[in-house]
Amino acid sequence: MVSLQIIMNHQKRKEVSNFGPPKVDIKLVRAVKEGDVEAFEKLFNILHDRVYYFVFSYAKSTYVADEIVQEVFIRIWQKRADIKPLTFTTLLFTIAKNLTFNHLRDAFRRESAKQELWDNINAQYEQIEHKMRLEEYQQIIDKAVDTLSEKKKLIYHLSKEVGKTNSEIAEILGISPKTVKNHLWKTMDVIKSHLRPHIENFLSLVIYLLLFV
Repeated sequence: MVSLQIIMNHQKRKEVSNFGPPKVDIKLVRAVKEGDVEAFEKLFNILHDRVYYFVFSYAKSTYVADEIVQEVFIRIWQKRADIKPLTFTTLLFTIAKNLTFNHLRDAFRRESAKQELWDNINAQYEQIEHKMRLEEYQQIIDKAVDTLSEKKKLIYHLSKEVGKTNSEIAEILGISPKTVKNHLWKTMDVIKSHLRPHIENFLSLVIYLLLFV
């Protein structure tokens, strides 16, 4: 492609310069409109740096600026038949602005999508880890309960698994509610002693016991 060869052969200046309004020869633009490759190359050389620093001021990346500038002039060449010489500069910088903003928008969306994916992965991992931890704790509790006397096992089962109140358990077993409460407290002490080595701090242990045991 003629325009791409011209762009790739151009040696870009990398020092920052202060550019005034681009001076474009209307005759040169008309020649480009007619498909004059030499005129296009001259126009490219005149306007390249101005467009480059315009794009760079937003993109903050030399690589991105180079890529977008190439695309700008490729599009100018492709649409040369539709060029209106008197408004050429406006067309040029409108294309540059649109391509730059499209790039920034897409980059933001990609970054947002990556962050959202990472957040979802983290959330799923935390849920799995939490579930595994609860299952591990439940196994420890089951082992602790296995060490209890038959009466304490029964009271724990009726209270925590069946959902009976202390008064209901007392009536079923023919003992006082206070006795039921004492058995449950002793059972909790046993469970706590089994769980403590596996839970990092005392507050977490208390919260877990209150919520899940």
